[in-house]
Amino acid sequence: MSSGVNSARLIKEFKHRFPALPKLVMVLKQFLLQRDLNEVFTGGISSYSLILMTVSFLQLHQRLDASQPNANLGVLLIEFFELYGRHFNYLKTGIRIKDGGAYISKDEVQRDMPEGHRPSVLCIEDPLIPGNDIGRSSYGVLQVKQAFEYAYIVLSQAVNPLNNIINDPNHYSILGRILRITDDVILYRHWIRKSFPVTGSLASSTTHHLTPTHPATPPTPPAAFHTPNHLQVTSENQYNSNKNNNNNNNNTRNKSSVADDDTLSSEASEPHSTPPSSVSSVSDDTALSLSSYWT
Repeated sequence: MSSGVNSARLIKEFKHRFPALPKLVMVLKQFLLQRDLNEVFTGGISSYSLILMTVSFLQLHQRLDASQPNANLGVLLIEFFELYGRHFNYLKTGIRIKDGGAYISKDEVQRDMPEGHRPSVLCIEDPLIPGNDIGRSSYGVLQVKQAFEYAYIVLSQAVNPLNNIINDPNHYSILGRILRITDDVILYRHWIRKSFPVTGSLASSTTHHLTPTHPATPPTPPAAFHTPNHLQVTSENQYNSNKNNNNNNNNTRNKSSVADDDTLSSEASEPHSTPPSSVSSVSDDTALSLSSYWT
């Protein structure tokens, strides 16, 4: 419990020191989410690991304006993808956050680890607990590296001045080349803003803490976002409706079969100038089968 509280305090300090940190992390988190690389149990990177990677990137950045509020977020994002997608040596190098940040050898990290432990591929030294490797559970980090490299190539081509004719940012979103925002997400965001309006102003607030106003009764989400209970009831109703339709079709098929048997019997007992046609009965059975299949 105390470790989590101390980690939250540390992140708040870094947010104050690097204004671009929360914006970069949100974009990177969405980027990994759409590729199923944002959870540790799937081999991806946890939020805490991603934050520390971004902090290290900003700590060791050569340009001084990287830590300024007016920093170019687009340039920082591309350089982040370039660093961790192409240049960072995951096999030999570890990330250190404390004492201003540094890149260290994994052999040095292993000295502080308990006996029998060794640094992982994504080695991030815990700034609060010595010997703890934050990235030890991210076994799919090489897939993350490939995704970062892909994003770097795509964004670099998008901002290349020679490609302005086919990559006009006034007509095509640059960030939209690596992030997909669906209509359902946009609808949900509008619903959140409408249902939970925010009071206060960033300009007049000294603490930058905004207080949302919650309604007395919970609002109803858009139709595109149903609760699991609603989905279960809908599924049961659909199942019962399909079952009734199938029963009706079976009854109709049985009546049709009886009628066809009577017709064939009468045709067999009376002479015919032409043989009885079976095309009509086959067509009826086929139609009934298709009807029961699609209902």
